Amino acid sequence: MPPVRKILVADPDPAIVRALAPALRQRGYQVHAARDGSRALQIAILRFPDLVLFDERCPLLDARTFVRILRTNPRTERIPVVLTGDAVDPDRARLGTYLRKPFNQDEVLARIEQVFRRVDASRAVSGGDGREIEGNLAQIPLVDLLQILAVNRKSGRLTVEREGERAEIALRDGRVVDATLGAAVGEKALFRLLTRREGQFAFVPGQDVGAERITRKVEELVLEGLRQADEVARLLPQLPQPTDALELAVHPTEIPAGLHPVTEEVVALLDGPRSFQDVVDRCRASDLEAMRAALALLEKGYARRRAGLAPEPQGELLAAHELHALRARIARGRSSGPQTVGKIVVAGGGPLARRAALARFLTVPGFRPEASPPSGFGTLGRLTLGDGVRVDLAELPGERAQRPLWRPFASGAVGALVLLPADDAGQLLAELAKVLRLPVVVCGPSEASVPSALRDAPGGFVFGGSDAAEGLRALLAGAGARQTY
Repeated sequence: MPPVRKILVADPDPAIVRALAPALRQRGYQVHAARDGSRALQIAILRFPDLVLFDERCPLLDARTFVRILRTNPRTERIPVVLTGDAVDPDRARLGTYLRKPFNQDEVLARIEQVFRRVDASRAVSGGDGREIEGNLAQIPLVDLLQILAVNRKSGRLTVEREGERAEIALRDGRVVDATLGAAVGEKALFRLLTRREGQFAFVPGQDVGAERITRKVEELVLEGLRQADEVARLLPQLPQPTDALELAVHPTEIPAGLHPVTEEVVALLDGPRSFQDVVDRCRASDLEAMRAALALLEKGYARRRAGLAPEPQGELLAAHELHALRARIARGRSSGPQTVGKIVVAGGGPLARRAALARFLTVPGFRPEASPPSGFGTLGRLTLGDGVRVDLAELPGERAQRPLWRPFASGAVGALVLLPADDAGQLLAELAKVLRLPVVVCGPSEASVPSALRDAPGGFVFGGSDAAEGLRALLAGAGARQTY
């Protein structure tokens, strides 16, 4: 028979204890009471309760000091404390550490049971025997589970499955460092997961958790994710339906410069009709930020909506013969890595052009951005194609002084994508095609923006239009002749 759990109710009002005690005893709990913080501390040290309900108005010893003293004693450091009071404290209430008065008895009992489920799960996790921990979110919410893993400084992967959809959260020493849910990654994926109330979870301990896309503390992530969920719920009446189509109502040049980066990304995504859900999914920012940006564009008349956009069919990015040819081109590259991993370099374009291009790359099936897109130099993302072929997109530095780095950095590349407008475009393209001997595809606002000397040059550069995603696809398919002049 399991031991009886003890609950200490520290409250200066004896009527509170008289009201709660019968219901607690009826549930099989043993009840202790104290009217001030000093007496509560004495009972906690002598009786080791399984839970303390501590009123913020307790005299002689305030709540903060009471908790701090408990945490310094190895025998009492893990006793959960739930504060009670008249103030509104939604953050602590969400974390399960606050109950507002006047009490709703059912809420008090439910919170106590929630705390004890968390304690039981924490004991299982802290066992340190390397076993996998499994359960259901209906019994242990993800918010509680993440806090348990954080307190126990666990490293490993937490998977959540619901109706065939699988999500994953990576933890290192109790910190959430990454999350994936479909195409969403990082905080965007984690915030979506925090709203789930159903699903099976499994935690597998281990040290190899991969890239780090998330840096905030668990408590900050939980509170921010739940706050954003509340704000999304508040915005829902104003938002389009998920299947409603959004499109720009004006030419992009009519939209004022200096937009917020998230709004710029949404504008880039609206280069053609796209469902509202698709815009939210493809935007790298959180769902709330993407929704706010889309709503702002609608309210200002820069975008419009219409109902019922049929989803576009998603075919393969490359035909079978194109993929075979790409594999052969990678195999001929100078890279020392696996022959099925190629590289395409991206050059030219200002900050806005590069952000818009990255937003378009996100629409390419199989493209996964890096955790923190680099500023001028580094890997933008990885494109996974069929048949075990992968292509990394690498951004070349635009500054002239850094051009000596281009040759080693572009070694083994199968092509170059050039974004216009670009400073000294003629010399830039000559460097890529003549010196580095790379096939080049040029993307710009219009074909007229490509210097005539380049359009008329022997061998010709391929103009990929204004869509960087189409330019990328063309380059992968074999477009872009090497210059020979």
